[in-house]
Amino acid sequence: MKAKSITIAGKPLSRFYQLPLEEGSRVLRLAVLDQIASRWHSTFSVGKKPEPLAMQSLSFDQGLLTVHVKLGGEEARVYVGVEYDCLLVSCSVDTDESYLGHYAYLTLRAMMRSGYCDFQEYYWPACFALGNKRSRYVDVVKKPGGFTITLKKKFSGLFRPGDDFPDVTERTVVPRERLLDKHAMARLAPVNIGYCFANTDLLNFHSNHYPFLIPYVFSATAYLKTVKSFKRFVLNPHDVDGVSLSPQQQELNSICFAMKEIAAIRFNANGHLPEKAAETHKLNEANQLALLKLWNKALPLLMQQRFTHYFYTYGLRNVTGKPVMRDMKMVEFAMEVPVLSFVLKDEGDYYELELKLKVKGKLLHLNMDQPGLFLVCDRDKPYLWYLLEAEMDYKLVLFFSKVNFKVQVPKGYYREFFEGFVEGIERWYEVKRG
Repeated sequence: MKAKSITIAGKPLSRFYQLPLEEGSRVLRLAVLDQIASRWHSTFSVGKKPEPLAMQSLSFDQGLLTVHVKLGGEEARVYVGVEYDCLLVSCSVDTDESYLGHYAYLTLRAMMRSGYCDFQEYYWPACFALGNKRSRYVDVVKKPGGFTITLKKKFSGLFRPGDDFPDVTERTVVPRERLLDKHAMARLAPVNIGYCFANTDLLNFHSNHYPFLIPYVFSATAYLKTVKSFKRFVLNPHDVDGVSLSPQQQELNSICFAMKEIAAIRFNANGHLPEKAAETHKLNEANQLALLKLWNKALPLLMQQRFTHYFYTYGLRNVTGKPVMRDMKMVEFAMEVPVLSFVLKDEGDYYELELKLKVKGKLLHLNMDQPGLFLVCDRDKPYLWYLLEAEMDYKLVLFFSKVNFKVQVPKGYYREFFEGFVEGIERWYEVKRG
């Protein structure tokens, strides 16, 4: 990964001092820096109040952070390159591959106001061509006091070593209940029960639940064709007292109640230990899979119901009391299973992996205004929803939906960090190479 032919201030990157980053991150901790710097204790006065260092300016060229500093009456430039597992540091005055100089030490120390510094924002491996200050992948925009680095729109799915990716170890299909007699629709009545697809955006900070079904009681119009008014959400069996239910609706209600019990997303409070965070993550994943299984049980029963709606909740706090008419949109569900496939394209100096979904051989253009985790719909038919059939399916769809369904990988690290993922995908899905 290291482009050792780049030369800064007369030094190739091979002569930059290497500092170890915290495993699985781009974080350098002060304790690690001081431990290394203690080799030159008499020079650096490690552990004492640091000398006053003024940072004059920051710039970012050819993937390297340059810090212009002033100490006393002298000036220097400190160069920092962020790699997958180490920080490369040099200086216009004294640092090389065997010696962490005074200016480099004080500059890094000044960047650690909280006892550490996360260099993730400067981590753009293989994104800058030699001799070219501009990158085809990112834009570096100067502004007062520094600069910002942003991905170009075309490369919103740029993958970097260390980025999280869904596991593709095993794809297990959740058994789908067979479709019941589709002509045996629920009987009509002036006051009846319908079913609501309660959904929200999982990427939104305020969202706090996974997609689930919740029954509602409504009053129909004179000819029993549309909803005249919504009475209440059905939160427990007593909420349907006085409403005549079919055996299928009773079964579906039980599934709905089971869904709501596990629909809430668990969060970690600030300061939770990593072990606690891992436990919470494991519980959330188990609840996701349990919900997918319940959706599969509910689907054939749901298709027998005459009244089904969609409600974008903005959070569980709104799934209570009486549904608001303007928020409830009529929807339908289908038994057809969406099929995932991928296209891997060679784009010169990078590869692009694109996710595609098809239903009955026809391409599905996902509506990302209403991401449904286990369920997907076409943007031209937002009222018709399809249920995915495997845990791996919805995790891949969720991941790729965040990056416009395309991931770009520079060839400089494709083989080492990404090829294994593509090979894992190929064990379960079609991958066309072009």
